Formats: sequence, structure tokens, C-alpha cells
Amino acid sequence: MATKFNLNRPAVPDEEINSHKDFGELVNKFKAESIQKARSDVSFLKSKKATYTAIITGVTVICTVTYFAVFKKNPPKQTANDTIITSQKNISNTPKIKPNKAFIAPPISKLNVPYTSYKVKAEQGAKIEHKQSKIYIPKNAFVNKQGQDIIGDVDIQYREFHDQVDIIASGIPMAYDSAGIKSTLESAGMFDIKGFQNGEQVYVNPKKVLTVELASNNITDKFNQYVLDTVAENWVYMKHDVLGTKGIEKTKETKETNFKTQQLQKQLDDIPPKIEAEKVVYTKKVNLLPKTVQPTKPIKSTEGRPQFELDVNYKEFPELEAFKNAVFEVGSENKNYNAKLSDITWSSAEISEGPQKGKNYLVTLRLRERVEKLIVYPALTGANYDKAIATYEKKFGEYKNLVTNREADEKKLKEEFEAKQQVYLAEQKKLNEELVRERIKIRQEQDKQFAEQFSTMGNQQCIMRTFQVSNFGIYNSDCPNSMPKGASINPIYVINNGTNSITPTTTYLVCHTKNIVYNLISGAPLSYNPEDTYSLCVIANGKLYTCSKEIFSTLAKENRNKFPLLEFSIAINDVNDLKKALGI
Repeated sequence: MATKFNLNRPAVPDEEINSHKDFGELVNKFKAESIQKARSDVSFLKSKKATYTAIITGVTVICTVTYFAVFKKNPPKQTANDTIITSQKNISNTPKIKPNKAFIAPPISKLNVPYTSYKVKAEQGAKIEHKQSKIYIPKNAFVNKQGQDIIGDVDIQYREFHDQVDIIASGIPMAYDSAGIKSTLESAGMFDIKGFQNGEQVYVNPKKVLTVELASNNITDKFNQYVLDTVAENWVYMKHDVLGTKGIEKTKETKETNFKTQQLQKQLDDIPPKIEAEKVVYTKKVNLLPKTVQPTKPIKSTEGRPQFELDVNYKEFPELEAFKNAVFEVGSENKNYNAKLSDITWSSAEISEGPQKGKNYLVTLRLRERVEKLIVYPALTGANYDKAIATYEKKFGEYKNLVTNREADEKKLKEEFEAKQQVYLAEQKKLNEELVRERIKIRQEQDKQFAEQFSTMGNQQCIMRTFQVSNFGIYNSDCPNSMPKGASINPIYVINNGTNSITPTTTYLVCHTKNIVYNLISGAPLSYNPEDTYSLCVIANGKLYTCSKEIFSTLAKENRNKFPLLEFSIAINDVNDLKKALGI
């Protein structure tokens, strides 16, 4: 027979009940006593957390008061508006070591693309026509380094770069690094613009913007706009370069194809919401299926383990009704258990979840100031266990049937949803394929249309690429390209009919199929695409050498790696000489 713990709840006089009806006063008193305890309790100062448990009419209420800021010695976190003063001791006076080579370095000093100067009255603005390009300058578009408006003549210096030799001669790097992905820019046109007054640099007014309509020989619509950041030494993406044309109108066929692509795109955009709607319906149907809760298997008491029962009037203690036929086995983790605890008639008993949820419980026994806590394991004995296990087995059988039925219903609903989803996905695939075909058709129609009309254009009609310039600098219409692939050669560069070899300081692989120049790494293999046409421009010992596209093609076909170079010995007055040598 298990030991019985006696419980007797003494009657509370009406006077005492009435004296505690002011709940606000009770809360204030609780707070005051809690803070006073916190200030005096050394262990509290270490944990900064106090937990109080109150039992009101058999219901357990857990109140946790945490003091994170009280007595905290750490300084307050600094906000974005705080003033930060840096000690002068941390400032290094060591000058920065400048790189030996400038970021923009023309390979041959006398070979460069010259600037054209234009005089502009700052307060009047101007429209500059540079060959086929145009520069629109609004009134009061310039300020000095103090931010003051510029009055009077401003010298606008402007130049353009349209082909591979322009790029080589300028020394402007065309390498592009986007999130660690390195590539080389293929150009559809580039320009450099800057302004001066009396030899002093001027700046674009932050409230103004210059517009540059750059004439371009490239009619494809695959390029983006970039500006060169000479501090970070990288190109900065601005936006996609929307192709503008003057004298070119879209044909009726192109307009109809564009309308069709818009309709296809709209149908594609409608599919994901339809799939999501079906998913919502499926989820609602699943949630409406009967819920299944696995019954808890009763635990049989363990022979030899200390046990006790609660001798209690369950009408007076309805919260303990769930444990009416159970015995409580005292866990071995209790170090303070004593069988004499059963000799005491306790005024209250509280049962809450133990450390192992669903397996053990914490019994808290109280008598005035005395509190005893025991970790216990509810168990059943004899006939009570036999009755409980029979009930459990019946409920468990019903539970398994419910689970089987629910799984079958869920599977059926899932199959219905997936079947509808597959229909939408098949439609999406079909529309995507049709859209790709229509876009290819548009591109082919546009390229054909542009090529036909571009060949008949006069000087006043051309492909225009429009830039909004808020700062002076170098701007480009470009498309990133990775290094060419397909074939590779370990090159040896020779001069004087092959009698001498040279080691280049700079090697440019000039692609004639695209408007692109690859700056090769010295000593590295030369990779190229056999379907494209190339020539070479080599700098060694301050001299410039070339290898024509005809010779390059012959060597590539014969898989020979000795490249005979021709020294560029004629007087270089402008880039046209080099263009002739490279066949551009």
C-alpha cells in the first residue's frame, strides 16, 4: 500500500478575504517587495532574474520578472545620431604608397585619342555637335570646388572611342569585376568628358544633368551603361542602354510581334497566382480533415520504488482529479525525500510539468512557510492499470484507423493538387517556349530592319545611345564578356624574321568579330574562339608590335605557337596608322 500524503485546506475567514480584494494594491506590493529583494539578494544580482509562483484557486500562475537593465554596468549602445570622436593617437601619418603605374595609362605616350575643346558660356548653356554625337548643356550647369555657380566661359574637353584601336590607344582599362566575377567589356561606344575654367577643373551642378547622345555603329540592343570609377578602379553599372534611333521606325510586323509578346507575358504572369490559389484550397481541405491525437499509454508502477498517494477531497481539489487513481513514484533524482513527509497534513499541493515533459511531474507541497518539491512519475497499479491499458488499446486502435484514413485523404488531396499544378506548369512551359521564339523573331526583325535602314542613313541619321551625365568622367555602352574559349596556345613572340624572341610587357588580343580588346596576362596561355577573328598588338621595351589577323588565322589553323611580330616603325601621329596595321 502506497504512503498517503494528507491535504487539508483550512477555511479562510471572510474578514481576510475582504482585506485582499484590492488587486491593484496587491500588485504594487508585489512589485515593491520584488525590487527590494532584488537589491538585497546577492544570488539575484548574479542571475538578474527572479521567478515567482503563485497558486490562485488551484490554477498555477507563473510570473517571471527579469531585470536586464537594473544594476547593469555596461554602457548604453551608441546610436546613429551619436557623435563619435576619434583620438588623434590612432591616426597614422604614414603616407599612402602610390602605385607605379597609373590606372589609365596609354601604352604609347604619343599614340592617343585627342580631345576636342568647345567653349561654352556657363550661364547660357549650349548644344554641342561633335561629329554625329550631341551634347546638351543646360544653363548654370557648372560649379567650382566650393559649390559656387560658374559664370563665364567653360572649356569642355570631349573625345569618343568607337573601335579596338581607340581603346588600346586610350589606355582605359576594359576589365570589369562584378561581385568577384571578372570579365572584359565589349564596347558599343565610349566617351570622355571634362570641363575647365582658366585651367581649374569645374564640376557638374548637383541640381543639373548633361545629356550626351552618343552616335554608335553597333545596332544591337544588348548593352548596358557604365561609368568608370577611377578611385575604386572599376566600372560602375548605371542602367540598361535603351537603343534610340533617329530616322528609323518600327515596321508593322515588329509592332504586331511586340503586342503578341506582351500578351504571352501577361498569360505567364497569371500562372503563379493560379498555382498559389490551388495550393491555398488544398491546404484548407487538409486542415479540415479529422485531427488525430495519439493516446498516452498508461505506465505501470515499478516494484521497489518509493510511492505515495494524495489523500484528498477531489471536490475541494478539482485540479487534482486527473491523478485520482494514480500513485506517484518518487524519482531517484530527489535527494530530500523522506517517508515522514506523509505524516504531515499539507495545506496545498500543486502539480506542474516536470523536467521530462509528459513523463514526470513536479509536486509542490506547502504548509505555511514550509515548501517541499518532489519530482514524481505517475503510475497505475493492479486493476486500475488493467482497466487503463484496455481503454488505451481500444483508443489506440481507433487512433490508427483515423491515421490511416487521414493519410489516404491527404494523399488523394495532394494528388489532385499536383495534377492541377502540372497542367499549369505544362502551360507555363509552352508559353515560355513560344515567348522565346517571338523574342528571337523580334530581335531578328529589328537587326534586319536596323541593318537595312542604317546602311541608307545620311549623316543626320544614326543609332543614338543617350547618357545622363551628373559628373564629368568616362562613360561606356558595354556588354561584359568572359575570356574566349575553344582553343589555346602557349605563344612565343618573335621579331626580325624569327631570329629574336621578345617578352611583352603588355599583350592585347584584338577581337574583330566583336568590338572588344582582351588584355592578356604575361606568360599565360593565349585562349581564343576559333570561330572569331583576331589580331595582336604587343608592347615590349617601349615599342609597339603587331600581328595581323591574316597571320593569326594561319597560325591558329596550323596550331603553331610562334607569332612573328612587325615593329610599328612609322611615325605615329594618330590612331589611324595603327588601325591600318591591324586591319580595322
